[in-house]
Amino acid sequence: MGGLGKTSLAKKLYNHYKVQSHFYCCAWVSVSQEYKTEDLLRRIIKSVIKTPSEDDLKKMEMRLTMDDLEGWLYYLLGSRRYLVVIDDVWDLEAWRKPSRTKTMEVEYC
Repeated sequence: MGGLGKTSLAKKLYNHYKVQSHFYCCAWVSVSQEYKTEDLLRRIIKSVIKTPSEDDLKKMEMRLTMDDLEGWLYYLLGSRRYLVVIDDVWDLEAWRKPSRTKTMEVEYC
């Protein structure tokens, strides 16, 4: 269902100051039809870390396993309130896979 303005509407809401101030952190990540879950998690982590330290930058360059990436994301977000928008999803697996990240509660809309 392309061209209906879904992304434009979501972006407008995402960028609203009341939405941004409601969450500890916000991340906007677009996926393509062909994607790797590891890359998706890396991009979410990069979006969550506003000012990465040298250790964070080194960690991002390493070949981390899915468990490592999921653990890192869980560490970064923990029990905090956060908003992650995964845009341009062609396959529901793009939503389901990151939701398995440890015991984080994920709500879909």
